[in-house]
Amino acid sequence: MKKGSSLFVLILFSSFLFTNCSKKNSTATPPSADTTATSQAIISGNWIISSYKQRTEDKTSLFANVVFTFSANGSLTADGNGKTVTGTWSFSPSSVGYYGGPPTKASFTLNLGTSTPFKNLNRTWNNDSLSKNFISLLNPEPLDSEFVHFSKL
Repeated sequence: MKKGSSLFVLILFSSFLFTNCSKKNSTATPPSADTTATSQAIISGNWIISSYKQRTEDKTSLFANVVFTFSANGSLTADGNGKTVTGTWSFSPSSVGYYGGPPTKASFTLNLGTSTPFKNLNRTWNNDSLSKNFISLLNPEPLDSEFVHFSKL
């Protein structure tokens, strides 16, 4: 009888264990066209860099008098201090993570070529904040401790 009750408890425990150990089957949802279009509409226009810091150094003055023009088609122009540089930009909204993992961060990719000081902005940044008048971007590499803030003109 003892063997039978032990076997029963083992079967009961096993069935409980297997029914409660299922994978969460959530899949990432791609950003909707509406979300991307809204973000592009907010970002499109003329901006200045109101703050740019690397570690403890304030390097905002590198971009003094430079106007950045973000176009809805993904082109980017930086004009000022006797230089005009063209490049590209893209925005990717955050999305749901796979299998219950954390969501991805919204990101902002800038590419302004190899001209100094604009090459400092070339990377995919984590979007910290986005509104119709302000964009705050953080370098995803924590050791770089770098951020840039754009303000709309």
